[in-house]
This record gives sequence, structure tokens and C-alpha cells, in this order.
Amino acid sequence: MYRLSVPVMLTSPHFEPQRILEDLEQQGAERILLALPPLSTDETVQNRIFEKLAGAISFFKENGLETGVWFWTFWVEGKNDFTPITGFGGRKSANEKCPLDPNFLDFAASVIRKIAAMNPDIILYDDDFRLGNLDSGTGCLCAYHRVEMKKRLGTLPEGDLFQVMFSGKPNAVRDAYLDAAGESLKNFCRKMREAVDSVNPDIRLGACSCMSVWDTDGVDSFTLAGLFAGNTRPLVRLIGAPYWAENRFFGNRLEDVIELERMERGWYDGNDIEIFSEGDSYPRPRYRVPASYLEIFDTALRADGSFDGILKYMLDYTSSEDYERGYLEKHADSSLFTAEIDRIFGEKDAVGIRVYAALHKLRDTDFTGRNATVSTIDNAFFPLESRALAQNSIPTVYKGTGCAGIAFGENARHLPDSAYAKPLILDMAAARILTELGKDVGLAGVGESCQAYGWHFPAFADETVNLYSSGAFVCPVTLKENAVVHSQFDIPDGSRIPACFTYTNGDGERFIVFTFEADRAPEAVMRNYMLPRQIARLLKVFDSALPVECFGNPDLYILCKTDEKQMAIGLWNCHADYASGVRIKLEAPYKKAQFIGCSGRLERGVLVVDRIGAYEYGFVLLK
Repeated sequence: MYRLSVPVMLTSPHFEPQRILEDLEQQGAERILLALPPLSTDETVQNRIFEKLAGAISFFKENGLETGVWFWTFWVEGKNDFTPITGFGGRKSANEKCPLDPNFLDFAASVIRKIAAMNPDIILYDDDFRLGNLDSGTGCLCAYHRVEMKKRLGTLPEGDLFQVMFSGKPNAVRDAYLDAAGESLKNFCRKMREAVDSVNPDIRLGACSCMSVWDTDGVDSFTLAGLFAGNTRPLVRLIGAPYWAENRFFGNRLEDVIELERMERGWYDGNDIEIFSEGDSYPRPRYRVPASYLEIFDTALRADGSFDGILKYMLDYTSSEDYERGYLEKHADSSLFTAEIDRIFGEKDAVGIRVYAALHKLRDTDFTGRNATVSTIDNAFFPLESRALAQNSIPTVYKGTGCAGIAFGENARHLPDSAYAKPLILDMAAARILTELGKDVGLAGVGESCQAYGWHFPAFADETVNLYSSGAFVCPVTLKENAVVHSQFDIPDGSRIPACFTYTNGDGERFIVFTFEADRAPEAVMRNYMLPRQIARLLKVFDSALPVECFGNPDLYILCKTDEKQMAIGLWNCHADYASGVRIKLEAPYKKAQFIGCSGRLERGVLVVDRIGAYEYGFVLLK
């Protein structure tokens, strides 16, 4: 069941419980989360908030809504001497406190006991339950964390600990930090669960994930969810929100945050954790973040089918109920498609290219020859593989082997053996890693990286794509005899070097290798009309094929799911231009097409969709 949860700011000057209840009931919401301002050590301030909270919990529970309390984890205001989280660079957080500080732990436990005494159904920590991506930067190297590292190492090395940890090959100092960081968060989970159990063990306790809590903090959100849960069903809200697309936070477009959430969900095989998405429209109203972003995000993840629901931010936190009704209205419009989405996508499996994005890779990353920065560590979370595919209308999967696989950079170090049964798409960093691990991918030698100005595709009418590039991101290569070059880069000395080659090794393993380093490449390398065409053509060289081929529509996000007789296709136009006359070449021979939210026709193995408006979507069921 796909559950709709909606957060509401308790301390808004326009907090009207009856009006909120009416809106949520009308929209089909089953759960409300009462959001609190940061905790305060000023008891007068805190008690005033808690008095209002107790009344609100009683009201919404009595009226049939599952009721949760949602508040900041480490953010504390008011006079205190708690130890601040201290980033790798030594900067101290202004408000976030270290979970290893015993005095802070006592304070946090006393707060959650008071909230538990109000008997909410759920207590959820906000996404500051993390050590990274804070005002202090990433990580915590406060005195408490240094002590924990020293326990594991005996002594701490002199100098810049960040450079020691994240230079060269994996090392004991890096391990010590990740172990200490992870244990500090796990210990916080245990202590807070104990505090809640002392009042009411039936209250569900969980947290919102953030980027660093998947790897950089030495643990992952699913492990933490289990520790928070006690004897209740674990729950976790994933990270990656539609509002990111408005300002391209962390380089993400709208389809990228959809893929980010699908990647995280793919890291867990079971269904015993309630996993829901971050449908955040911050900072609201629609002048700032369009409702269409939220609806594309929500409908795409509903079509994915593996999510338990969404935390959907449909009410303005500060203004009255009448100020911004657009999110509610657009949700109501999308709800007209809910049953149809469930009908055509349910009971089907996603098909496409398997994105191999490893959950834990920082511990084993080799930084030799690379100048690691905090930004490097932070950005490693975002899957460049899915950006290269989703932005170019190539459907993806996060389980199984797909029709092919793709792995860039350090993700190659964690490929399962089953990945080699299908063609593998690699960037140069991944190809080098596999070569070092003894896998033959067709490389005889690799030169120093250099700049490339253009990308030449001789198989496509001698097309050349201007890369508008700066910096070194391509590598001259010497290839083995059986390798076949399919495109070239133009480099500063006026020559051309291989940009993409195919290779089959002695074990019959098939590779499509791009000679760019994905994490250094300019966006034009990933976003151009030729890249998806080349991928589609080369998969056929290896007797494989995409389930659909659809070119020439920037940011048209496509999700495909099939069973033995049907295929459901979702089309979400995440671009400011409408998409018209969209031609989708089908790999399988379908005879009938049902159009939902769009119109079109079947023409001899090609599905033609008449129009998908800007930031609109449509669905097709093929039989």
C-alpha cells in the first residue's frame, strides 16, 4: 500500500487543526507529521511548544489520522555547552551537537521521553541525523570522535587527518574514523530507543536519511532504522527531493532525484522496513518550487512500485491554509491517475540497463593520484551512471542484471560476478579499476588525462558534438587487437583519440568503454543526442537491446515495466519544452496500445506519442 504522509508545522501562526484535518482527509492522507522547531534548552520555550504538541496529537489521533512528531535531531538552541559537530576541516557547527557528548545524549533522551509520554504513533528525526552535509562541512573530528579513533588505532597520526584518511589506498585511519562515526550514530539510536521504551515500547521511532548517512558516516540508514525500531516495524524516509531541481542542488535535475530514490530503495531487498520518499517542495510556495515537480516525482515513484509511500509537503509551513492551495489542487489532479498507475505498472518488473551503484564504497576507495576534497567525498553519493541514462530517456533498473549494466568509477570495484553475464558500460576510471583487478577490458595502456573539445561520431553522419570543456577528463589509450573504436574525442594537439570502444575478452565478457572520467567530465558529455544513440547501437553489437529506444527529447524520463504479455511505459517530461511526435522504437512486437493522459498510435513497431507537455506526463500500456 502506497501511504500518503503530510508534514505540518506545529508552530505556524496559522496552525488550524480542524482546517488541516479537512484538507488532509479530502486528499486521502492517512498520516500527519507534526513538525517542531529546533529543540531548546530553555524549558519555558520548550514547554510552551510541548503543551501545544500534546493537544495536537490528541486531536489528530481522535480524528483517525496516524499521528507522528517530526523534529531536529542534533540541532539545539538555547544556552548549552554541548560539544558541536566538528567537520573534517575543523569548522564547528553553529547548532548541531555531537551524539558522542554524554550530556547531549542525556538531554536528547529526556526530550524524547517527554514526547513519548504524549503517545504519538510515530517519532521521526529530521535529516540532520547525520555527521555530514552540515554547516560544519562533512564528518566529525571533535574530541570525542578523536578519542574513539585513538581507541581503535592506539595513537593518532600527526597532521591533517583528512589527508591521511583520504589519500592513497584504503588505510587503518580511514577505517577507524568510519567505525567510530558509525558507532556514534548507532549508539544514539540505541539510547533513544531505550528512552522511548521506558515510556511506551509500541511507539515507532525512525529517521530521515541524508547523503552522508549512507556511507561517509560509516553506516547506512537501513541499519540505523533497525536499531531505532525496537519491537516495532522499522521506517525510514529516503533522501532526494523534487525541490532540488529548481536550483540544481548537488547537480541534480528532476529525473536525477527520482533515480536517486530508486537507487536507495534498490539497496534493500526486503519489505520489512517501511520505506517512503522525500516529496519536499521546500521552500514553498509555487513561486519558488512548482507543484509539477512534486507530481512528477510522486507519480514516477508510485509507478516504480517498490515504495511504501511518500512524505509529501503540500501545505505551506508559515502562511494560512488559503495562501497556497496549488499543491493540494495538483495532488488532487494527479490522484485521478492513481488507480490507473497501479493497474498498469503493478505486478510488473522494471526493465532497462542495470545501474551498479554500490552502497558502501568509501572505505575501499583508492585515492591514489586524485586530490580528494570534502566535495569529492560528498559527491561520491550521487550516481553519475543514472544521470547519463535517465537524462537521455534510457530506462534503468536497480536489481538483477538488466539488458546490460553500467558502472563508473569506484562502483566497478564492487561489481557482482553476475554483472559480467551482460554487456557492461564503463567509464575510464572503472575500466582502469577492473584492469588493476585482473579483468581484461581491452586496455593495453592509458596515458595522462587531457582536455577534449569535441566528440566525433563517424557512424552518425560524421556528427560532432561541441563539449564546451575545460579541464582534463579524457584519457588517451592504447587498445588491444580485438577492440573496436566507435567514436573519437578531439584533443588540443589537433588529433583524435578513442572516445568509445567495444571489446570482448577471452572469457566472453563484453564491454562498452568510454574513455572519459565521469566525475570530471563536463555536463555536455552526458547530455547530448549522440550518447544514447551510441549506447543503443552498441548493445545490439553484443546481441542485446534496450526495451525501448527514444531519442531527441531532453529530460524525457522513461520507466518501463513488463510481464509476460504486456509492457507499461511511463513518460515524464522534465523539460521546459513540450515533447511532440515522440517516437519510441519497441524491441518486442506489441499489437495494441492503450494511452492514459496522452494520445498516440502504433506504427509497425514504433509507438508514436502525440504530445507530452512541459512538466507533464503520460502512460502507455502495450499488449
